[in-house]
Amino acid sequence: MNKRLIICTVMALILVSSGCIDPDSGGNAAVVKEGDQVLVDYTGRLDGGTVFDTSVRDVAIETGVYDPNRDYQPIGFTVGAGQMIKGFDSGVIGMAVGEEKTLTLPPEDAYGVHREDMVQTVPVEELSAIGITPALGEKLTNSRGQVGTITNLTNTSAVIDFNHRLSGKTLIFDVKLVSIGSEDVVAGADGADSDEGNTMADTTENTGKENRIADIETSMGAMTVELYETRAPDTTSNFIELANRGFYNGLTFHRVIDNFMIQGGCPKGDGTGGSEKTIKLEIHPELTHLDGAVAMARSQDPDSASSQFYICDGAQPRLDGDYAVFGRVIDGMDVVRAIAQVETDSRDRPVEDVTITRITIRNRE
Repeated sequence: MNKRLIICTVMALILVSSGCIDPDSGGNAAVVKEGDQVLVDYTGRLDGGTVFDTSVRDVAIETGVYDPNRDYQPIGFTVGAGQMIKGFDSGVIGMAVGEEKTLTLPPEDAYGVHREDMVQTVPVEELSAIGITPALGEKLTNSRGQVGTITNLTNTSAVIDFNHRLSGKTLIFDVKLVSIGSEDVVAGADGADSDEGNTMADTTENTGKENRIADIETSMGAMTVELYETRAPDTTSNFIELANRGFYNGLTFHRVIDNFMIQGGCPKGDGTGGSEKTIKLEIHPELTHLDGAVAMARSQDPDSASSQFYICDGAQPRLDGDYAVFGRVIDGMDVVRAIAQVETDSRDRPVEDVTITRITIRNRE
């Protein structure tokens, strides 16, 4: 036999036996493509090496970012569905299970450039007039519902930055593809089911408990919302109780801002009303303001949420950590978009009423 043929045959046997070639796959391992459900472990760091987020518990402890209230596990999302920041989403395409990769994301592929028009200087006397005693690092909400942080404070003025805290920064992510799964179940390499949702990802729950559904019928069409009862039990309980007794029937979406959100559930129709009770702010680190997220509106008091809720028209990460997300639209985002684009007056109120006909709570089919 030809010596070259013998050597090639032996090398092929070595590669197959060592696992480098899968004899059942023809040498072609599955790789991530758009539309796949994936689980990814990641560690995010700044240009200088400072870790700002991770899905790995040991890394969080080692780098000093550990949060005892967080459930550390791989992040689950649908590739190409807009559930992740742009560069992270596209960066996993082509990866195989077990593969590790470093993604370097410029600001435009991460949280955007830092915009000077989103930094405001406000006289301290104006804040005092509405009952706010400003403090450095304090978070404030403007009339459009955007959350800003006081970054500089003098005796006469406060500088409030409404940019995302990571805007304008180049971010580096060390990622590892844990699994590629089906649309219904995404399982980790260790066989554990994914509890999907994270600070950057999809908020769909997979806890073994079937979340109930809220069907929101409006004068412009219907929306279907999955309620996150496991992660936001108090907030969902309040919403379900109000819906079941018909509280929302006939109310309006009184505040609408295109590419931001639509807000409703005020019995006075002007944003100043609520039900007979308020609930405490309920924040879960894995429930974020993704496109279609449903959350509770409130005043400056964190524990003032009552009946008013809003639905995000586009991802709104600046609101994360300050407002209670308790669900997400899983069908009917075209209706959300249509409502967000109606003509409004100077107070962002629709010129023609957009009415909530009824909200019906049901079990998942």
